[in-house]
Amino acid sequence: MNNLRIIDADGHVQERDANWQELLDPPYRKHAPRMVMGSDNRTHLLLEGKIWAKPSGFGCGIGTAPITRKPRTTTGMWDPVQRLKDMDMEGIDTAVNFGTTVFLSLPFLENHDLACAIAHGYNTWLHEYSKTDPRRLKGVALVAQQEPLEAAKELERCVKELGFVAVAVAGHSAGRNLDHPDLYPFYAKAEELGVPVCVHVGSGRPAAAAERFDNPYFVHATTHAFEQMIGVMCIVGGGILERFPKLKVAFLEAGAGWVPYWMERLDEHYEYMSPAVPLMKKEPSEYMKSEQVWYSFEPDERTLNFVMDYVGEERFVFASDYNHGDSKFPHTVESVTGRKNLSASQLRKLMCDNAARLYGI
Repeated sequence: MNNLRIIDADGHVQERDANWQELLDPPYRKHAPRMVMGSDNRTHLLLEGKIWAKPSGFGCGIGTAPITRKPRTTTGMWDPVQRLKDMDMEGIDTAVNFGTTVFLSLPFLENHDLACAIAHGYNTWLHEYSKTDPRRLKGVALVAQQEPLEAAKELERCVKELGFVAVAVAGHSAGRNLDHPDLYPFYAKAEELGVPVCVHVGSGRPAAAAERFDNPYFVHATTHAFEQMIGVMCIVGGGILERFPKLKVAFLEAGAGWVPYWMERLDEHYEYMSPAVPLMKKEPSEYMKSEQVWYSFEPDERTLNFVMDYVGEERFVFASDYNHGDSKFPHTVESVTGRKNLSASQLRKLMCDNAARLYGI
């Protein structure tokens, strides 16, 4: 890549088959996540007596869809040695890793103590995965948003003891949006530790518009982008960035094309409805273009140049989505570096410098 360092700002691991009996304290082992065979002859996560992601009906997950394009099969999401080989194949130097099945479902568990226990166990497992090469494999903490004070404690453990570089949240949890005052101690801890809060959602779980559709195409297309739009609106309009001026927030896995439209729409509403959002002290777009806010883009997103011109080249990070069903592994990096409409300076920002600043790598 002509000496271009590549940081994958949003890759994934798959923790569903981790040894949860060892990872959880005895009181929680009987409630441990486990895989079961569904009536559709597919394996699904069983957690708190529910199947995750929802296999059918309104709000169903992408796993029920007939997929016509899939990434190359690999064991790298649970085998770190293979993961490093896959990164070498693509030319990725450092991967920042989020979870998958359990990770995306945990914010919606009703048993808060169980959620805290699973988060702790997951982070321990991810640390073991990352220890294979800590320079190249970076962990993102999972915390129980249901219990913000416990989330803050777990985040401190993950950063100070495990070396993680970020923490992930869903767009909502336990009836709270991202601007809820109960979350202030959690944001304060992230700000203190200097790690970004990454808004990362999944389909087949409670998400914007999911309850309106029983078609996985409709569910997947809407939930990711709509949850990110709601999330940034709450973070900005709810005054989180004013209250925590050193906090960094990233919005991931929904592409970047929505950002200019949402900026403009929120600015327009601010012109005549600013008294409704008194905690916001300037136009939404000023926050959304600031060093506090970041976005990932899809490797083959055709509107990327326009979006960068509108928002700023420094705001976007490369995300492979390895190795989910819609990932283009092993061609994610070349989908970006092979473009003829990106300069060397732009590539350096998109593929390395921006993510290095975001995660402190």
